[in-house]
Amino acid sequence: MYAAGGTRVAGLGRTLRCRDAACSYTGLMEQDRKRFRKGGAVTVAVSGDAADYVDGFRRRYDPNVSHIMPHVTLASAPELDVCDWMPARPHIQEALAQLPPFIIRVTELGTFMDENVLWLRPTALHGELLMLRQTILGSFPGVAFDRTDDFVPHISIGFFASSDDLLKARDTVCGELIPFSFRVGFISYLQADEGNIWQCVDTVELGG
Repeated sequence: MYAAGGTRVAGLGRTLRCRDAACSYTGLMEQDRKRFRKGGAVTVAVSGDAADYVDGFRRRYDPNVSHIMPHVTLASAPELDVCDWMPARPHIQEALAQLPPFIIRVTELGTFMDENVLWLRPTALHGELLMLRQTILGSFPGVAFDRTDDFVPHISIGFFASSDDLLKARDTVCGELIPFSFRVGFISYLQADEGNIWQCVDTVELGG
């Protein structure tokens, strides 16, 4: 079983926490300095040894492994950026202060057959992932988020050219998968830079 520690950033050879990687928003508008593309995502990072374990699968099946750390997407929107995030942050921080850190357990796989995606199914005992998502969606009334009525918590580990390739990989991973868990102590706000590398711009801790 895997427990939380740091977050291993895909493509880098060291383990670190998301907030240490690139969570460096300042009043100078980090978005302009780093030339982030418009469009943001709010995520839960897969942390500690669990991140290394998940990236072991992603290095085999995910061409984006060097572009983004392993994660669960809570919400994403093509128009969301730091200008939207920072005004909403106090409300999000206040709401998350009422939700203590929790454990996610992963025991099984899932597939999106229409998109040929293989993923791991993260499960939180008391529905915390849905609570976090609802908090995010409710904090940005003017932002059009993707798939607002279609939330399937997942950790993507593979993208394939055909359903046959997807099913073969699913069978292989199914035979190798060892149940694991990790601790969630914060959420992350991500934006992609000009090189299409998703950077952690900010984090908000759970439980105050």
